[in-house]
Amino acid sequence: MKQIKFSWQHSGVAQDKIQAIKERLKPECERIKAAWGAGYSDEYASLSLPSDDNLLATVQEVVAQKRQLKPAVLVIIGMGGSSLGARAVYQALRSGAAPSVYFLDSLDGRYCQEVYKVCEAVIQAGKEILITVISKSGTTTETIANAQLFIKLLTEYNKPYQEYVVAITDEDSPLWNVARTHAMSCLSVSKLVGGRYSVFSAVGLFPLGMMGFDLVALRDGAQSMKESCSDTTIMNNPAAMSAAILYEQYRAGFIIHDTFLFSRPLHAVADWYRQLVGESLGKADNRQGKRVNVGITPTVSVGPEDLHSVAQLYLGGPYNRITSFLSTPQEDTLAVTTGSPFDELVPMIRGKSFAEIMDAIERGTQKAYEHDKRPFMMIALPEISAYTIGQFMQLKMVEIMYLGFLFDINPFDQPQVELYKKETREILDHE
Repeated sequence: MKQIKFSWQHSGVAQDKIQAIKERLKPECERIKAAWGAGYSDEYASLSLPSDDNLLATVQEVVAQKRQLKPAVLVIIGMGGSSLGARAVYQALRSGAAPSVYFLDSLDGRYCQEVYKVCEAVIQAGKEILITVISKSGTTTETIANAQLFIKLLTEYNKPYQEYVVAITDEDSPLWNVARTHAMSCLSVSKLVGGRYSVFSAVGLFPLGMMGFDLVALRDGAQSMKESCSDTTIMNNPAAMSAAILYEQYRAGFIIHDTFLFSRPLHAVADWYRQLVGESLGKADNRQGKRVNVGITPTVSVGPEDLHSVAQLYLGGPYNRITSFLSTPQEDTLAVTTGSPFDELVPMIRGKSFAEIMDAIERGTQKAYEHDKRPFMMIALPEISAYTIGQFMQLKMVEIMYLGFLFDINPFDQPQVELYKKETREILDHE
């Protein structure tokens, strides 16, 4: 199978720095290697997801049941990691085939009303919708609000919501218990698998299975990273190498990590990674309880459009950003036509395909970074497929585990996220 490639020659980190961090990372490499497929017993539980055949069989069984309904529209209701993983794979691989898919990760009235009206029209036309409600805790405010809206829609049109709603949550969570009481289909998630690490659990697999994507290839891609991402020879371990470089550059003042891509289908993949970085590494305290306030700021750039909005900042502004270029071959389907009044305006593009022009822009951007000593790494996907997306996502989740170890923080919790939730509930309780 085709493998993604990682290169770091322009990262600005000298080889002696990598060598110095090698011994420090070795115990974590061993720990990750031991955790891969070892079960759901500790915070590394997500490493068991790609090889869990019982999980896959359970998800495929529910997918087969719900496909019998022949839903014309899928509505995925969830916040953060409960939707970003499935959305990332969907947007990378979608082909326009039925059913239509809507992700509800907002309470924006206009957008929610738009999706509601689409679903209502589908029901009025005699077709079906399927609602997937995803919440690890089972009490996510935004998720439950949207779920209630769409259960009401089903009820208004005399649809037995028990058939058209699937709940994905921690076993014995409030959502789990209510859904079970009302005979809805439920899929559980291990309590030790955090939302942002859950794309290879039912959280990602069920909606992606309903969309018709190859779940086996996605898991196989993730599982293929087992050997390389736990290799104690750091130079052969892309997750550890990337983590070491990001850590060393953070210490040198490069506190922003920009994922720069030139393929629109990968935009949501970069957004998924943004949450993974921000929520995992932005921590007030280290594992010893000492106040440290650390965190890499994740950003996403899309070429060529962002070259015309923020490239001046990137190449002229402060040296506080390290970039990962995420590249993949462009589809060679369009070419510059001739015979128009514009033929002589940009003569060097005459006869070139759009793919050739995009490739030149991407390589030109990297050359500009190199000349200005702006540090960057490169991750090349040989193609956009379920297998390579699975590879990339697993590599990045393990990278974050290594970074958590280097920063001496817990990359699996998100205590400060609870602060806004607490304040929000107090406001809602008293107004």
